[in-house]
Amino acid sequence: MRGGVTPAYILPANPFLTRADAATDPIHWAPNLTIEFGRHTDGSQEWHELYGMPSIGVGLSIVSLHSAAAGGRPIEAYTFFSYPFARLSDRVALTTDFGMGLSWRWRQLNEQTEGYEEVLGSSVDARIDWGFYVRYASTPRLAVFTGVDFTHRSNGGTVQPNLGINVLGPRVAVEYSFSPETPSAHPPIQPPPFHPSWDVVVGGAGGVKSVVESRSPFVRGSFGAFTVTGALQRHFYRFGRIAAGTDLFYDGSTGARADASEQEWRADAGQRFSLGLYGGYEHIVGRFSAIAQAGATAVRGFDSVDSRLYSRFGWRYRITDGVWSTIAVRAHGFHNASALEIGAGFRIPAKLGSNP
Repeated sequence: MRGGVTPAYILPANPFLTRADAATDPIHWAPNLTIEFGRHTDGSQEWHELYGMPSIGVGLSIVSLHSAAAGGRPIEAYTFFSYPFARLSDRVALTTDFGMGLSWRWRQLNEQTEGYEEVLGSSVDARIDWGFYVRYASTPRLAVFTGVDFTHRSNGGTVQPNLGINVLGPRVAVEYSFSPETPSAHPPIQPPPFHPSWDVVVGGAGGVKSVVESRSPFVRGSFGAFTVTGALQRHFYRFGRIAAGTDLFYDGSTGARADASEQEWRADAGQRFSLGLYGGYEHIVGRFSAIAQAGATAVRGFDSVDSRLYSRFGWRYRITDGVWSTIAVRAHGFHNASALEIGAGFRIPAKLGSNP
């Protein structure tokens, strides 16, 4: 069981400050209290030893917004993976935690209507968290964590407006183990030798995104979006791959708006395509892997006000050695989610140079 606190600062762009009525009582901090229940791995599977006997579990977070304009306290539920990637001594280790889940009740008072509005555009939002900590085991049952924590929340572009909210801050947590930490009772499972390798990945994904076509009167529309991607990957160490590739993206909402007569207008079909170049990293945890990619749009058919920079964060699951599935969030820049993508692809080994 682990409890922690993070005095998190809201990074630009702050969705609370985009509303005119926020000026009287601005919100810049979103401190949160977490309680987590997990289980230490026991060495019974190969990946347990590879990841230094990590922990997996579930958590609950309560966010406190110290402002009269805030509508209650946001609540979150999530799963986490805690990986001690470097042991400095018998008591001290460097760890990284990755978590994904859901978040509710990000609201702010609208002084004009005297009602509360959803700040992130939806009543239920996605939560992605990543932290790096120093873990000190003071006793066989008690450990203290301290480090830095980053959390992103948004609805994945499925509902608009969706500004997203990013927070960063130090975290302090205390962990209590119901049984003392002891060496694994299972004999160590020796992993096979690792050889760096190249491969080519090809895949596709599709989803639905929402945009605001008009604000007066308020008109919201939903459109299809899909992407086809290809990349060259380097499996450069046992836990990770780096990649460089290109993707062709179709955005059905390109240029969507409602004119004065409330007639829908959007760009021609050929103008809804764009071509991007990206680089990325894939962190491997058994059959699962976390992906983080950043790219720039090289060619697009419609002169949009959206940033040419884009990013993608999500999960891949390896169905077989050559086939994978994925779920990811694509964003304009690095904070404003554009679409939720669900897809699949395949991997082709490539012989480039010689492997040791």
